[in-house]
Order: sequence, then structure tokens, then C-alpha cells
Amino acid sequence: MKNSISTSFMMGFLKYFSLFIFLFGPVFSLAQTGFKDELGREISKEYFEQQIIEGPYFGIPDGEGGKMLVHRMPVGLLDNPEIFFEKTANSDGFREGKALIVIYYPGKDECNSTGLGNNASTFQKEHQTLLKWAEKFGASEPVYIYSDPSGLEKYGGLIPWQKDPDRIFQNQFFKYPYPCGSFVVIHPNGSFRGILGEYPLSQINVALKKLSKN
Repeated sequence: MKNSISTSFMMGFLKYFSLFIFLFGPVFSLAQTGFKDELGREISKEYFEQQIIEGPYFGIPDGEGGKMLVHRMPVGLLDNPEIFFEKTANSDGFREGKALIVIYYPGKDECNSTGLGNNASTFQKEHQTLLKWAEKFGASEPVYIYSDPSGLEKYGGLIPWQKDPDRIFQNQFFKYPYPCGSFVVIHPNGSFRGILGEYPLSQINVALKKLSKN
């Protein structure tokens, strides 16, 4: 009698379990697209590609064999902004309330090694423009940080570059080698604004202006 009840129970369980898999299995399969938004949520490939084409996003490896969106214009608040000033020899600027302008070079890539604008003359002009903006908004002079120095020789040593100290900028802001280069402006109160990947120089002026209102 007990064996009969157990057998009936198991057959009933398997019947409903099979029905559950039949009905909801496709839903679970569809959820695992291999594409995620910036919060790590599963999205469709079509939506993923649309955001890259139409929105300010990059698609980067998610570390799990898939791809993930990352917003190209990060804005936020740091818990310990002082460390970034200390590591770039700008402790005085931190105490004086001066924003820190960081130009980040990921290493030689197709974007920053081609084009008429990628030369020492243009770079020098851009540096002079940044100096004017820094003075205008009471910021420290721009700091030039690299992850990989390959390709920097084309600038002729006009501007001193320094290696990313302890990779703090890479770990905090530039986790992936975004093409061309990136920038971030950090206010002593911890507020920051930046752009990942190729950017118009004028956006640094915009970042300085917005952060100066803090």
C-alpha cells in the first residue's frame, strides 16, 4: 500500500514538474541573453546594440563571457577624494579647494594613433587651453596619467606623463581601456565628472563649470 502511494506521489510530482519546465523553461532561457545593462540586469541583444548606437554607452566584457553596458559620462561622489590628490602630488590643491583635472591615456590604440589631431603640436595647444580653464575655475593644472606608455613618444616629451599610481585611477574610473583616452575632474568634496573614451576638449570645460558650483 505504501509503495503504491509513493509511486503515485512521484508520478504526480514528475508530471507537474515537467509541466512547469515546459511552461517556464523558455522564459529562463530567454533571460540568459549574455547582455547586461549598466546595473547588471539581463537585456536583449537588440536593446544592447541600440544603446551603443543611440546612447552614451560602451559595450565591455562583463567578466562572465558576456557583455555589459557602461555609461560613457560617469558622475558621482567619492568617499575618499583626498587619495587621488595625494597620489598626483596635489595635496596643496586639495587643501585649497582646487579641482583635479586628470587626462588618462590607456595605451596605444587605433583611435589615438591615427588622425591629424594626434600630434605634439595639437596636444600642446590643448594643454594651453586646459591651463586657461584651470585658472578660470580655480583648479589645479592638469595631470597626465597613463596605463601603458606605448605611443606617448609622438608627443615629443612636451608634457610630463606619470604612471597611474597603484592603478587607483584605473580601478576607480577606467576599468577598461576605453579608446583614445578619457578624462575625469575631481572636486575636493568628492564630486566628479568624466567621459570614458574619445571626447571633445570642451567637455572638460563643462565639467569644471558644473563642479565649481559645488
